Amino acid sequence: MLRQDLYLDSPWMNSAGMLGYTPSALAQTRWPAAEPMGAFVTNPISLGPRTPAAERSLLQYPGGALLHSGLPNLGFSRVLRKYGERWAQSQIPIWVHLLGTSPDEVHQMVRRLEGREGVMAIEIGLPPEARGDQALAFVKAAFGELPLVVHLSIQAAGESWLKELPGLGVSAVSLGAPRGTLPSDNGRLVSGRLYGPSLLPLTLAAVQSVRRLGLPVIAGAGIYRQQDAQALLDAGAWAIQLDTVLWRGWVG
Repeated sequence: MLRQDLYLDSPWMNSAGMLGYTPSALAQTRWPAAEPMGAFVTNPISLGPRTPAAERSLLQYPGGALLHSGLPNLGFSRVLRKYGERWAQSQIPIWVHLLGTSPDEVHQMVRRLEGREGVMAIEIGLPPEARGDQALAFVKAAFGELPLVVHLSIQAAGESWLKELPGLGVSAVSLGAPRGTLPSDNGRLVSGRLYGPSLLPLTLAAVQSVRRLGLPVIAGAGIYRQQDAQALLDAGAWAIQLDTVLWRGWVG
């Protein structure tokens, strides 16, 4: 199997779920970093369609917010039909973020992306409950001709099973939003992903931990100022993924 290398002309990109499925002129116009996007990461894509969560929520807390969306999408085949041509025409390398409920689903999607013009890497998101051998099964299923980026919550940075990743052909690890739970206005507990400046110290610690694997590390949580990104790059991050700062702009 002829494997492609992972490369970036610029260390800046978006996090999955922040800018849709294809680079838009508006998103590039509002891009906050001084350097251009080195890659565009698609919204998470599952094999079958996913509907929005019944109780979608955006809950504020000191230092950030919790987002619960259900990661809705049209399903792999429909997304490919709708956006595949735009990916082929994109001047920005496309990283497709895959969301599988089983290793077999991931394997099917990866095989169909190989040879797709414009698609330069696969980023795989693991189910929240996946750990150890279960998580490694997803990683093995995603191995193919395209460079493979394994996306982890910063909460998972110290888990022992990660030491197996270099031997599985993983090209890089991206670190993103952790999960948490907050009470809604009606008192019901809502679980989702956490975003906000308060996560920066955790991201810095996670970068230091994952760097020990010897793989490139992409930092993507708690970055709301230019100096936050620079601190992560100085700490050894290979690249930066911006999340909700893309919706609000730099702080300060």
